[in-house]
Amino acid sequence: MKKIFLGLAVCLFWLISAEAQERYPAERLGRGRLVFEKSQQAIELEVAMTESARSRGLMFRKALAENTGMLFIHPKEDVLGVWMKNTKIALDILFISPRGKIVSILQHVKPCITPVCGVYDSRVKALYMLEVNAGTVARLEIVQGDRVLIELEE
Repeated sequence: MKKIFLGLAVCLFWLISAEAQERYPAERLGRGRLVFEKSQQAIELEVAMTESARSRGLMFRKALAENTGMLFIHPKEDVLGVWMKNTKIALDILFISPRGKIVSILQHVKPCITPVCGVYDSRVKALYMLEVNAGTVARLEIVQGDRVLIELEE
């Protein structure tokens, strides 16, 4: 009986995984680098420029290497929203103006693996959103008002 249950559980997990991959196919992401002006600390970037890349974000990832992150480039400056649906790692989220100023910060945003997930927003207009490992903001002593330089690869 245990073997049958285990086999069914594995099949169910595989089907859910396959469905998730079909709904959110892997998309080629841009690359770049973000440098915090004050500390000169660099973050290597994966860049989500398209709607589908922004929708998938860091979903289903089990880890994010230190000093790396995902930069979301939005089509226009606006109050930006983010949810942690199917995100498995806690994140710090920085919202950045078109001029490279950090306008809002969310720290230690927890993963959401339930069917209903809350939405967090920037509270102010931003063009970019940067997701990094939880604790990065504290470790690098990043504060609202700090400036960044974004370098995108062609």
